[in-house]
Amino acid sequence: MVGPRVRRTSVQSLDTNVLLRWLLADVPDQAARVDALLDAGERCTIDDTALIETVFVLERVMLLSRSAVADAIRTVLSTAAYDVERSRWSAVMDAYLERPRLSVTDLYLAERARESGATPLYTFDKKLASQQNGVELL
Repeated sequence: MVGPRVRRTSVQSLDTNVLLRWLLADVPDQAARVDALLDAGERCTIDDTALIETVFVLERVMLLSRSAVADAIRTVLSTAAYDVERSRWSAVMDAYLERPRLSVTDLYLAERARESGATPLYTFDKKLASQQNGVELL
């Protein structure tokens, strides 16, 4: 059985489920469909929210180590067909590995605040404020 045809447009987006199937290859037919999309030369946008959710699922549902999760996200970042905020996510993944007690969401928020010059990032989270530059307790 052949899956549904992919509609070709100039810009497409991938959701979390598509990323997970591609990264995990746990549903071979679905992973193959993502590979076919990439092999066809399609460019796909990946929203930051999908990456945050991907990290959450890999870490909390699949129980992968932080190192394995970071490797998976770096695989996404190294795939030329994916339009993703590479610089941002490279910094987030570096912090994710360096600060294992902090969530990817907190690290992402701190990085976005730094990028936009909107620092400090105020928080009530003592752990975050003590471990991440540009974050202060309110």
